[in-house]
Amino acid sequence: MDAILMSLMAALNEQLLINVYQRDTEDFYTGYVQVLGKTGVLLATYNDAGLADGSVLISFTAIDQVEFAGDDLDDMTFRMQVAADNQFLTLPASSPAFHFDATQELIGQLATQAKQSQELILVMLADDDAYLEGQVTAVAADRFTLAVFNKFNYTDVRYLQVDFTDVLVIEFQGLELRLETALVQGRDKLQHVRTDIHQNDGQLQPVLAAAAASGQLIVAMPKGQGEQFYVGLVLAVNATVVVLSLRDMAGQFGGYVVLRLTGLQSVTLASDYLQTIATYSGWMMAHHLDKQPVLNADREFDASADLIADLIRESAAFERVVRVRTKAPLSLMGVPFDVTATDFVMHADDTDEDEVIALADVQELAFGHIYAYLQEARLHSGR
Repeated sequence: MDAILMSLMAALNEQLLINVYQRDTEDFYTGYVQVLGKTGVLLATYNDAGLADGSVLISFTAIDQVEFAGDDLDDMTFRMQVAADNQFLTLPASSPAFHFDATQELIGQLATQAKQSQELILVMLADDDAYLEGQVTAVAADRFTLAVFNKFNYTDVRYLQVDFTDVLVIEFQGLELRLETALVQGRDKLQHVRTDIHQNDGQLQPVLAAAAASGQLIVAMPKGQGEQFYVGLVLAVNATVVVLSLRDMAGQFGGYVVLRLTGLQSVTLASDYLQTIATYSGWMMAHHLDKQPVLNADREFDASADLIADLIRESAAFERVVRVRTKAPLSLMGVPFDVTATDFVMHADDTDEDEVIALADVQELAFGHIYAYLQEARLHSGR
């Protein structure tokens, strides 16, 4: 612990960008130390697009390692520079900003200010794998009360007593939490909807075609991907594939994905989470934050085409970064090359080898998102 404290103190004094790794999880935060308290540290954090994205309070007991240098931090520094150079869109800093006294308990100060502002916070507790989001309704000397909000299920209404000693992490004033705060301001008007899910029985094409015609958001759940799913609008569909214009967790344009229908587990046409993302998307559009300026959100696709093969050839010709997932399963992100009538090659950074991929084996092809743009920027920079 002494080594961690010394590292955090050095990061504060020298204003160094660091990674803070947590115990018992692969999650970590990237940012600058703002306040070093008696039991925890406050970081101003950055997201994977290189944008400032709120803050996090991390208990010392939750910290496994502090990293000052390495490939990940080099890459984040590059992303932050690209985001600044290209004027990536983000919300202005919250007003009023939270203020902290390093000599006093940070959790209590945070809870008190969150209660006053009614902004949502995200809390991770010891001995609980769940990330709880909600509003602070009361603060005592050693605990606070959280009115939990579940953006996936509006019927999940709970009040939770949170002891300061049980807190591992509290995130606050990030983009998604600020959108959720706006959503919860109309909490009394939020109506739970029954989830409308269609399992893949070989008849998804008409379901997707109807969604394309109505312009509704859907959830597409691939097979064998755990809890991973896509939210988006159907742009094109044929007997073998569907193309989605994606929305990320903040309702912003998230690029495109082509999915083989045989690789889908289910399609959801209605749910509370779809209501949440639709609300976020509408809010972002109204505030002109719905897409980053470097992205093309207006592409059209010909449903009669051999979309996967055509898009792979196009990406190779124009040196565009794509992410490919196969049946293997194999997932690679990069620029395809040596494209033939039946296969193509992609480089695997983890093995430093080239992988030959059959076009027929591609289950998902994602492209046109901000992370592809950032990787292309790195390739063109020669770094």
